[in-house]
Amino acid sequence: MRVLRFLMLVICLYPVWAAAQLGLVGPEQLVRQVARAPALLPALPLKEARRTLDTARRQFQRGLPTGAQLYVVARGLNEAATPELLVVRVLSWRSPQLSGHIISTTPGTPAPIELPEGQVLDWLVLHPDGREEGNYLGKYWDLEERLTEEED
Repeated sequence: MRVLRFLMLVICLYPVWAAAQLGLVGPEQLVRQVARAPALLPALPLKEARRTLDTARRQFQRGLPTGAQLYVVARGLNEAATPELLVVRVLSWRSPQLSGHIISTTPGTPAPIELPEGQVLDWLVLHPDGREEGNYLGKYWDLEERLTEEED
């Protein structure tokens, strides 16, 4: 019986462990990537993210699976009114506006934000087991980073 319980635990936790090994658990990886992003964003992942944004909006409005979260990468203005990329956890989305909290690497209360859909550049649905949907820019940056590491 103990062996059976152990096997069930391993089977249940494997997707979370695998996702952690790939650096996919939580939005922190995306926040770090966005902070290091170049000023000029890659055209193809950006185009695909924008093409599929309507699908993400409909999925969010229908209701995400239990524990899943929607994050978007959007262009916004910081305190100095300088454009920057933001990672936002979406709390509500009524076209053409969405609202949520800005996710950052600094501890503290996430800042609330409202922004128009037009400022959204990419989206990420993150499931509790580490699976992700979307995240076209993040996947591109991951691949770019891995290729750079292999060259070194």
